[in-house]
This record gives sequence, C-alpha cells and structure tokens, in this order.
Amino acid sequence: MPPSWDYHCQRVFAFSGAVGIVFCLLAWEVFWPQPPNFAMTGQQTAQFYADHQTGFLIGVTLTAIGMPFLMAWDLQLGAMLRKLEGGQGLVTIVVTVGITSIPLLLCFDCAVWAVAAYRPMDTTPDVTRALSDVSWISSMLIWPPLCMGMILVGILVLKTRHLPGAFPTWLGWFSIFVGCVEPGQAGIIFDKTGLFAPNGLGSWYLAVFTWGPWIVFMSIAQARILAREKATTPTTSTALASPA
Repeated sequence: MPPSWDYHCQRVFAFSGAVGIVFCLLAWEVFWPQPPNFAMTGQQTAQFYADHQTGFLIGVTLTAIGMPFLMAWDLQLGAMLRKLEGGQGLVTIVVTVGITSIPLLLCFDCAVWAVAAYRPMDTTPDVTRALSDVSWISSMLIWPPLCMGMILVGILVLKTRHLPGAFPTWLGWFSIFVGCVEPGQAGIIFDKTGLFAPNGLGSWYLAVFTWGPWIVFMSIAQARILAREKATTPTTSTALASPA
C-alpha cells in the first residue's frame, strides 16, 4: 500500500473515536431516556420503557453504530502507543485489549436494551424489569478493564512524553484522572437509589461525562500527531532525489 493510503487510514481511525462519541451522545443524551429509578416496581419499569420506546430503540441503534468507530479508534491508539513504547509493547497490548473490550460488551448490552424496549407491555413486567437491570448494570460493571486501560495509557503518555510523536503531558494526567473516576460504578449493585446507584451522579453521569471527553481529546491528539509526522516525513520522490 502507498504511504499516503496508510496515512489517510490512520487519520480516519484516529477521528473515529470522536465520531463514535457523537453517536453515543446523540443516543444517550438526545433520544435515549436517562437511567430509570431502580427502585421502581416491575409495572412502573415496563411503563417507563413503553413511554420511551421510540427513544430507546433509536438510541440503541445509534449506540450500536458507534461501537465499530470506537473499536477502530482504540486499535489506532494502540498502534501509536506501541510505537512509542518500543520493545515488545506488552503494556500497549494490555491497554488495547482492555479498552477494546468495552464496545464489544456494550454491543451485547444494546441487544438486551432493545429486547426490553421491543415489547415492554406484552410480557410480564418483572421480565422487562429484569432485562432492564441486566442491560444497565452490565453496561456499568465493565468498568475495571476501562479503568486499567485509561490509567496505563496515562502512564505510557507520561513515560514517553519526551519522544518524537509523544502525546501531550496533560493528556497523560487526564487519562489517569478519568481512570480513577471509573470505580464510582462499583457501588451500583449495592443500592437502588442515591449517589452511586445505577442512575446516580457518581456512577452513570460521572462515567459518561469523563469517558466521552477523554476519547474526543485522545482522538484530536492522535490526528495532530499523525499530521506532524506526515509533515516531517519526506516524500518518496524527495527521499530518492540526489543532491544537485
């Protein structure tokens, strides 16, 4: 493949993270209703899904479309970090696997959400509530690999900050910060209401509004690094040209 093709593909994959987040934010903050009250009865939960059925189904569709963009972005991030890390790049491999597992698992959660919203009033309300619990809780209890990946990204960024093609130092610290926020979702199975309930400010909202900006900032940084590398890399014709 010509170098220009590889460069353009990498740029597309770098921006894919921001594209994926746009799909997710449209899904979750525009069409999709926010997490329900988890203290509701089965009948109340079924009615909630019936009232917001169209929004749920559109949100599920947009979320599912966004997942492959996030996977492409993470693989591009892994390739760039591995180049910086050097050696066998084992830390980068762990990072890439951990972060890529998130959109894969969210694809499963989308299917469960879709089933819950598909016919909420045509089945037993407790079944709808159980499907709702499975989808919401499983979408948040996947935080450990994301937490590990974010923190390791931050460490790699800080350790390689003086190398050519390095990420901004502030992004390393920000990665560690957002990674430390992720454990806020650990408490969702211990309570149905409150700060760290599945719909709490310290779990769902804090995680969404740190995860999204982190991916967008990383996407922008990746695109800028690739552009700088492109600008400083001589073209094939220039490299082969002999001095006059």
